[in-house]
Amino acid sequence: MKSAIVVCATALVLAAVNLNACTLWGAAGKDASGGTIISKNRDWAPDHTQELKMRRGVKGYAYFGLYAAGNDEPGIKAGVNEKGLSVITASASSIPKSQRDNQPGKQGVISRLLSGYATCDEVLAKKDEIFPNTRTMFIMISDRKKILMVEVGLKGKYAVKTISTGPVVHTNHFLEKPLAEFNVKIGTSSPKRLDRITHLIKTSQKPFTTESFATISRDKNDGPDNSLWRTGKSSKTLASWIVETPASGASKLRVVIANPGEKEQTHSFVLDQKFWRETK
Repeated sequence: MKSAIVVCATALVLAAVNLNACTLWGAAGKDASGGTIISKNRDWAPDHTQELKMRRGVKGYAYFGLYAAGNDEPGIKAGVNEKGLSVITASASSIPKSQRDNQPGKQGVISRLLSGYATCDEVLAKKDEIFPNTRTMFIMISDRKKILMVEVGLKGKYAVKTISTGPVVHTNHFLEKPLAEFNVKIGTSSPKRLDRITHLIKTSQKPFTTESFATISRDKNDGPDNSLWRTGKSSKTLASWIVETPASGASKLRVVIANPGEKEQTHSFVLDQKFWRETK
């Protein structure tokens, strides 16, 4: 069984709770009934709203995404395109924010991947063009057959792991040994969430479904600041995004939006031809 669960040999420098954090997890092959399923809990300061948008360009594929609006880092945070390629990301909070912000010429990657690529194999074929020019972050990409787990560091360094069967999990510090130099400070939350999601994935019934991932996403085992579903004052879980892509047939998308001061909303979509043709 292939997995991206790797233990870093480097010493951890424990700091304060990472505010800008997310938890990513997924499964492929027999653990996903022959297809794939990926999920993101989006954690951020509760100072803005989120919305769902369809994007159709003159060139490239149409894609549907979760967007942040009204804060200092607006834009797309998760998405899926009409070909079934899904992309979710998490912040590399183990690198100081000053270094993460100082990346001239580097661009975000979600929209580029969604508009320009139909499969994980297409992404792999262009990986040396894509990821050295991407801002440091963690990226999980899926199609019908596999999941890619990408760690992007500084200085153009990156690592890609391909998962064709079994689970994959990630939080906000680097797990691949060649990129361990970028674990400058690892907060208390990231290792705790990594341990918890690893435990839940190992002990949960398989194959995974949208419903079982939705249950995992609400886990509050480690308190308001360190759980998978965070309820702290400075950082909260603002969204859950789950895409289940079968070996054949339409994908399913489940989104929970928990905007500050608003009633929580749950949306479920079947991503069939009608969805891509009619959704605005």
